[in-house]
Amino acid sequence: MRRIILILAVILSQAAVLYAQPKVIAHRGYWNIKGNILPHNSLASYRAADSIGAYGSEFDVNLTSDNQLIVCHGPRIVSLPDVQKETFETVRGERLSNGEAPPSLDEYLSLIKKCKIRPVLEIKEDYRDKGGYLPVFEKVAEALKKHRMNMDDMTIISFSLEVCKAAAKKYPKTVVQYLGGEKSPQELKALGIKGLDYHYSVFDKHPEWVGQAHSLGMDVNVWTVDRKADIKRMVDLGVDQITTNNPVTAQQIIDGTLPKKVLIIGAHPDDPETGCGGTMILMKRAGYDVKCVYLTRGEAGIAGKNNDEAAAIRSEEARNACAVTGAEYRFMTQIDGQTEITKERYDEMLKLIREEEPDIVFTHWPIDGHRDHRICSILVYDSWRRSGRVFDLYYFEVMSGTQTQNFQPTDYVDISSVVEEKHNACWCHVSQDMPPLFEGWHTPMEVFRGIENRCKAAEAFVRQTDGNRIFESLNLKTK
Repeated sequence: MRRIILILAVILSQAAVLYAQPKVIAHRGYWNIKGNILPHNSLASYRAADSIGAYGSEFDVNLTSDNQLIVCHGPRIVSLPDVQKETFETVRGERLSNGEAPPSLDEYLSLIKKCKIRPVLEIKEDYRDKGGYLPVFEKVAEALKKHRMNMDDMTIISFSLEVCKAAAKKYPKTVVQYLGGEKSPQELKALGIKGLDYHYSVFDKHPEWVGQAHSLGMDVNVWTVDRKADIKRMVDLGVDQITTNNPVTAQQIIDGTLPKKVLIIGAHPDDPETGCGGTMILMKRAGYDVKCVYLTRGEAGIAGKNNDEAAAIRSEEARNACAVTGAEYRFMTQIDGQTEITKERYDEMLKLIREEEPDIVFTHWPIDGHRDHRICSILVYDSWRRSGRVFDLYYFEVMSGTQTQNFQPTDYVDISSVVEEKHNACWCHVSQDMPPLFEGWHTPMEVFRGIENRCKAAEAFVRQTDGNRIFESLNLKTK
């Protein structure tokens, strides 16, 4: 009986390791807050990291010219080019963007003791000590002793092997992780260092190091992982911690609660709303993160107005429409009627796609009577290919027969329940005199697609053939 119990215990412990999820560490605190960016390494950013329930918060410690410890990444801090070449008083005289003085390590440790989050202390390189900058570690150790820190609940990291060896020897129960990236787990273990914290590119090159480290009883962290695809890859690799500038997003990815990101990319203000405004509203209600991207600001779209005047009016109309649909918005830099396909424009679209990291993108069908629509479609398609086809690509229609042509839908969304809201969003584009356009084109198109889909009104799409279909929750139907 005892043997069976022991076997079960081993199996359960192995299962726990197998399915353990990485813990999230906020890089330099939680500073990347939408609408309220905080200074890195500030007391406020550490409190914020604690408030969101992150596992840990990383912070950096430098030694000033008069051998005092200051918390900042360095070498620059505010107007000072090198914190290590300035006195403590001079550094403290600077002001971070929120009005704080750069915190001393004493201040930081006092705050840490009041918080629940795990401190991850990075000891920065000292240019005065090329042999391993151990004097910084010795000063840090004095401060830790002074504040009676619980070393079992702290992590120490450094690019210095000497610092890591010294910390591992002095604090045998403390997690110590080397940052350099060039040592294998076996090499680190031989030096007495039981943890590694490498850039994700190192683990892309040596994915086997994660498993090797675990087999040696070592702790594995990865820095600084901000893109969704990179975070997902590191989760799948089985690292123990993920250090990131986006701790909320990282935790949502790990928990499986991150909303799908949807971009609707149109050539002009009103194109996203007329092409798939109903789908946009339904996706927003279903919990998707929806954003309209406008290639231009509609500069040529109002008779009697110059480019700047028209752009101002139509941009405001687009913002009003997004207030109705619940979508966010973003404007690109091309000019209505003067859109172009160049290497720079291809790169501009790819940059946007990489920044937004969408799961789904809707854009114009490429066979279209309007040149701006065609160009928009080609730019998005190119980015889909160059990004590794990491998002699902759908094409919408506008004024089929006059603009969109040869459109044979593969998928439909029943918008019967939100037709009025879609129209309200479209009516926000007052300068475009929408009601006649809908009476002559869009409403008949919605009704016809509804007949094809056996409902009162629908929007239709062409799905890129080798994409995935990940929003069946909207009762999308394949023809």
